[in-house]
Amino acid sequence: MRKVFTFLLSICMSLCIFPFQPVLAEDPPYTDTDYWNKLCSNYRDLDEDQISACEAYLKASSSTLNDQLEALKAKEDDIKANIADYGLKIQNYQQEIDAKQTEINATVNSIAAMQKEIDNKQIEIDNKQIEIENKQKEIDATQAEIDAANEKIKTRMEISQSSMRLNKYTDILMGADSFEEFLRISNGLSAIAQYDQKILEDMKELRAKLNQQREEMEAVKAEMEAAKEEMEEQQAAMEYEKMILESQQNEIIVKQTEVEQVRKAAMEEEARIRSQSDQVAGNIAELNSMMVKLAQAGKLDDVTITTNGWTYPVPGAYVSAGTWSYDGAGYYPHLGMDFAAGVGTTVVAIGNGVVLHSVNGCPTYGYLGNWCGSAQGGAAGGGNQVFELTVVNGSLYAVSYYHMMLGSPVAAGTVLSAGDYVGQVGSAGNSTGPHCHVEIMYLGDGSDFSYYAQHWNGDFSFGCGWQGYDRKCDAGYGAPCRIRPETVFGY
Repeated sequence: MRKVFTFLLSICMSLCIFPFQPVLAEDPPYTDTDYWNKLCSNYRDLDEDQISACEAYLKASSSTLNDQLEALKAKEDDIKANIADYGLKIQNYQQEIDAKQTEINATVNSIAAMQKEIDNKQIEIDNKQIEIENKQKEIDATQAEIDAANEKIKTRMEISQSSMRLNKYTDILMGADSFEEFLRISNGLSAIAQYDQKILEDMKELRAKLNQQREEMEAVKAEMEAAKEEMEEQQAAMEYEKMILESQQNEIIVKQTEVEQVRKAAMEEEARIRSQSDQVAGNIAELNSMMVKLAQAGKLDDVTITTNGWTYPVPGAYVSAGTWSYDGAGYYPHLGMDFAAGVGTTVVAIGNGVVLHSVNGCPTYGYLGNWCGSAQGGAAGGGNQVFELTVVNGSLYAVSYYHMMLGSPVAAGTVLSAGDYVGQVGSAGNSTGPHCHVEIMYLGDGSDFSYYAQHWNGDFSFGCGWQGYDRKCDAGYGAPCRIRPETVFGY
């Protein structure tokens, strides 16, 4: 049997045996991870020396995980200073993570298949054990028959030896009174002799049967030992696959840690930049003048017919991130609710209102650290965005819709009814995937709608602040304050 587990003892390998493997030197640096991953990907194709080298590589990879994570923490300041560059890098990381996840899924499937083979082999071994036990019962029964025959022969021999000088059969024949009695006794003795002969023949058959049964049982035992050996090799292969899986998972942990670190830095930087540039870059007077004209034309009058209830902003979307943080523990600040859907999915007004400001001109696909939006006259990192003033259930709210598709946002001054088209889902600005980020600010009584529309000062946070979520309604603040969209749209 090939003892697979001996590869655990084969850490030191000879360069002369594998001169094409530069990594076989003692304590190699394992810098060529592509080479090692390719070499170690299939256990069944490796010899024992290669298995030993791969095991050392996998152990080394696992042992360096904490060092890598600590190094990432030390890079935080550098990441903040170069978020845009890291943001582009993260896109490639995500592709690598997706590819690595595919490898992990394949490894998990391989392990599951191996476990199934092992389970089947165990069933085979259990059946062989039952077969051996049944064979043993047959052997015991045959041996009992042989023992009984031996006892009969032994008894006959003891009787036969009662007269040592004269054959007892001759004595019996000589004691006949007539020829007829002689023939009768002779026939009887012949029958006794035939009986003795039959016992001997039965004994011979029983011994042959016993030998055959023993041979059959030894064959079954050999089959069972072969099955056990095969199962041991399958178990060794599965343990190796588990090491591969752990190594793959560690690679993802490192990349995901850096991804999350960049995401955190990007969100913090976004809040900082927004807090410094939360005024419309364009002419506020022109926007106010536009609203005055709408009011004079009676366009804003219908909006005061309050919307009863909230309209879901992205039909068919799912919530990919909530408020106030991405992780639920406050480490990754997040001022709103993310509605994830495919690019081009329609975004609708959550209530009757008017568009105070609209930003267009950012590419549909952005990345972490992409601050597009501020130079176009909007909030930094928001990409293509719309700010709506709305009345819902008699209260006044400001709603911001971010990261929309290029060319899709409706223009400033557009009067909306609940459910009207606002734009289309994109991934513009500081974003890593298609979604619409929605923020809601409570501003007071709905009767102030027309006045607020005409006197908005261009503050994208509507007095609620950006950095540190300055005013949260659920923290006890009154208007203006931020509300969690989850409280109206559900979780």
